[in-house]
Amino acid sequence: MSKLRANRLAEQIKKEISFVISTKVKSYNLGFITITDVNMTADYSQAKVYYTIYGNDKEKENVKKSLSKLKGFIKTEVSKKIKIRKFPELFFEYDNTYEYAQKIENILSDLSKN
Repeated sequence: MSKLRANRLAEQIKKEISFVISTKVKSYNLGFITITDVNMTADYSQAKVYYTIYGNDKEKENVKKSLSKLKGFIKTEVSKKIKIRKFPELFFEYDNTYEYAQKIENILSDLSKN
């Protein structure tokens, strides 16, 4: 599978996961969750799904547990839309890029004041 095709597949998986979470998952309180990226392994057997959520640490932990429980359901629903020979195993991981960028911004702001 070419790199371009792999990127298109990862982007499609990202869109479908977002759709499933926003429309088909009602019983779990996932709050304001955003799927930010999907990275696949070289053999396409695993997909790391990065997400971010607006909330405190307790809410983040609850979402992490909920996604762990919903992983099989989400994979089944997404695999119905995306027809590939073997659908990758999904692994959800919190994306702390925004918080990291905010921390750097604050440091730079403090340095510029001095």
